[in-house]
Amino acid sequence: MNGSLIILAGFVIAILAFSSCNKKQEEKCLSHTTAHVRNVDGPNMVLVNSETDLAVKYYLGNSCGQFERLESTSNGYTTIINLIAKYNGCVCADILLSGQTVYKFKPVQTGTYYMKFLQPDKTYLTDTITVN
Repeated sequence: MNGSLIILAGFVIAILAFSSCNKKQEEKCLSHTTAHVRNVDGPNMVLVNSETDLAVKYYLGNSCGQFERLESTSNGYTTIINLIAKYNGCVCADILLSGQTVYKFKPVQTGTYYMKFLQPDKTYLTDTITVN
């Protein structure tokens, strides 16, 4: 009976050690980065208080990447938009994936707006929209 308890205890310890190792491995293989926005399609002129969809086309660096979210901050007529990609996995095929998402733009006053999409190298792809 004591031998069975020792074997059971060893088995439980091995499972716990293995599962904590997997958790550490998963955390090591998860990251969030700025994706490369290749272009933005949408109208160059819109009406005030009307919502417009901008098609944001992007690249992901490998097969473990996927679109996570858009983050934006506005200051006057300039909006900085960061497309966040999530990379989950330790073994990823080295291929360039493309995707598309929508950024909704609804101006509240007339003027010229600058939509600046942050790139991985900290430069911007800028789209200009005139609002009447």
